[in-house]
Amino acid sequence: MYSNYYGLKNPRIKNVLILCIAILWSLQLTAQHRDQAKLIGFVRDSNGKAIANATVYIPNTAYSTEVDKEGHYILVVGSGEYEIISSAVGYIAEKKKVSLGKGENKHQQFILKIDPSTTIDQVVVDGKSAIQEVRETPFNVVALDAKSQYNSTLDLAHLLDRASGVKIRETGGVGSDMSITINGFTGRNIRVFMDGVPMQGFGSAFQLNNIPVNVADRIEIYKGVVPIEFGADALGGVINIVTNQTANTTVDASYSYGSFNTHKTNLSFNHTFNSGISLQLTAFQNYSDNNYKVKTGYFYYPEASTDDDGWGGGTPTVKDAIRVREPKIWSERFHDKYRNETLIAQLGIVGKSWADRMLFGITLGQVHKDVQNGADMAFAYGERTAYSKSVLPSFTYNKRDLLVKGLSVRINGNYNYQESGSVDTTYNRYNWAGQVVEGLKRGEAGNNVLSNYSTSNSSATANIGYRISQSHSVSFNDIISGYERKPDLSEIELPTAADSMTRTSLKNTMGLEYRYTFKRKWNTNIFAKHYLNKGTGPQEEESVVTRREEKNSKIGYGIATTYFFKDVQIKASAEKAYRLPTDQELFGDELLEVGNLTLKPEESNNYNIGLTLNKEFNSVYTLYVDWSGYYRNTYDFIQKSLSTFSTKEGQATAFVNSNHGRVTNLGTDIEARLYYKNKATIGTTVTYMNIRDKEPYANPGVSTNPNLSYGERMPNQPYFFGNADASYYLHNLFGDGNTLNLNYTFNFVEKMYLNAPNLGYLDSKDVIPRQMYSDFSATYMLKNGKYNISFEARNLENAFLYDNFSLQKPGRSFAVKLRYYFIKRKNNSK
Repeated sequence: MYSNYYGLKNPRIKNVLILCIAILWSLQLTAQHRDQAKLIGFVRDSNGKAIANATVYIPNTAYSTEVDKEGHYILVVGSGEYEIISSAVGYIAEKKKVSLGKGENKHQQFILKIDPSTTIDQVVVDGKSAIQEVRETPFNVVALDAKSQYNSTLDLAHLLDRASGVKIRETGGVGSDMSITINGFTGRNIRVFMDGVPMQGFGSAFQLNNIPVNVADRIEIYKGVVPIEFGADALGGVINIVTNQTANTTVDASYSYGSFNTHKTNLSFNHTFNSGISLQLTAFQNYSDNNYKVKTGYFYYPEASTDDDGWGGGTPTVKDAIRVREPKIWSERFHDKYRNETLIAQLGIVGKSWADRMLFGITLGQVHKDVQNGADMAFAYGERTAYSKSVLPSFTYNKRDLLVKGLSVRINGNYNYQESGSVDTTYNRYNWAGQVVEGLKRGEAGNNVLSNYSTSNSSATANIGYRISQSHSVSFNDIISGYERKPDLSEIELPTAADSMTRTSLKNTMGLEYRYTFKRKWNTNIFAKHYLNKGTGPQEEESVVTRREEKNSKIGYGIATTYFFKDVQIKASAEKAYRLPTDQELFGDELLEVGNLTLKPEESNNYNIGLTLNKEFNSVYTLYVDWSGYYRNTYDFIQKSLSTFSTKEGQATAFVNSNHGRVTNLGTDIEARLYYKNKATIGTTVTYMNIRDKEPYANPGVSTNPNLSYGERMPNQPYFFGNADASYYLHNLFGDGNTLNLNYTFNFVEKMYLNAPNLGYLDSKDVIPRQMYSDFSATYMLKNGKYNISFEARNLENAFLYDNFSLQKPGRSFAVKLRYYFIKRKNNSK
């Protein structure tokens, strides 16, 4: 009934949308073209050559443009007095003040100099024009500069963890399962893209917590309302990783070694020939024993007998095992090795009249991981393993001003074939001390598993935009994705009816958007989306397995607007959105998660407000503050919980997803940062969310039994967290062009219940405790960043760190990283 009330059939909603469009068009008709003025000129280096990717913009406004391949630009503005900035990565930004009368055309040239003291690792406020452009959209979005962390051992996931409103949750150490929380939405409510291409089909060898930060130029985080160009069914938001697309020749090579025998290697190469042919290669690997210590009190003991003392003192006469809980002791993880290798290659054409970028790519990856424990840490496994191999060909085409001026086209396509499997066939049973006895049944997790299955993911995206005039533009986006999983029955012992069934799904999301800009001070986007998904696979009811097909079709819509003052930008947005169940939620993962084909799409009404301050004081200090508030009213909330169920081998535990009902979230987050020249920065991010269970019934749609958790916080959801950091730069230390960077970060997560507290779960073991810990890093850059050495210390306090279902993460750790970076610019200067 909710969809009927909030849907487009509601005459009040339709009338409001029609009125908004009518008002915006009338404003345009009253605007006079004679009030506009033009800045015309070029941006070049000191040798007179055009600078690729240079930008000309007016800070704290939406006025911005990029130069063409000859370095020329045209910037249309309203009459008035402005401070104009031109910037490009690796160059000193240049500022000029201009005064423009009505209808005046003024020529303004910029000659940028290479910054000898600024490397890609240094703080440069004025040089972040791409990030500033993202921040100035009407959407609730933050942008992270990845370049400033190239000398760290961070992966993309742990860089995201530093953004306001974002929390990364892991089940362990390197290579462990990971989920992302944005404004209270977790995991699959968040969609991840790389250069606008969805990553859900990229395979386990190419996940955020094993991709080195050096792959990205910046990370854009859209919270709540999402632009249609991503074509995403994301209630929580979208993360877009923008890779380095430089036309310069670069070589970036690094190696790091850290605690728990952790090795990370990264190598990337970019080169664009004078003919326009572009070659990009990236390869990286991660390896770790993950042999950190954990404190747990669960053991397997052999069944008592007269001639056996339990462990190691004799041979058990009864080859079975019983479970006994003992006081907690420290144990070292002994079966948690992880390794992955990934290669990414792209070859194509850039900078042509018929294509800005046309690239063909291939991604190859493989993963092998030991499985130390299940969905909780009740029992230790000693021989259970999982693996995957993936091949992903891709195609990208981008062109602005295709055929006619103002028409832009972006087309992306990829196909991922992945072979995965798991092995759990042993009779042996292990405890957390690594001791072993032999049982009567095969399979440590309760089932005898020797599985091998293949999955195919494909997606295609088409985005077409047309700028009707300086104030009006429209865009259309369509993304279609398919999924298929086939078991290899020859590798499955005693296959069941469910084992033999193929799983398939098809999703399509279309969006249409109208964008209005009034005198470059007020931007408004109005959009609508259509969601469609269809899934087929096994469904078990009362021990009977049948093949089932589920189909859902929904329509969503929204509006986003922003207005610019001198140093302040305000934003507001609202959306009715849907989130389609993912393939893993529908079909499980063949390891720790059980599928549920009957899941319904989540439905949510999202509202956001925001304010951004960007103020420069005397060209010495710059203050940046970004605040946002939001409200989410969600129905058919998909909740992951831990479930115990019976198998033919005994009891087993796994995650299961179900539609819980209604959940609301009223929250706020803030980021504040103060820059002092290029010498120091200090900042903080804080997030608070009041996410509550508002479903009145325990089993909505099934019974009218009251929900005893009504009004309580949703369990196992971080609701209050943040961090504070400070960096200091010592330039020209022990030589010109050498820089020492010191950084300290403090992290905080408030305690939370693992289960609903008013259901009797009041024992201390059912609480994930408050967590406070800090990190320190020191980086020394020589010869303007050509040679780099970094030292990192994480979790200095050796604090207990927990995430999903009290799965313990590593304690104190150290790492050293060596990095070599070479750049040859198109103008042949280094």
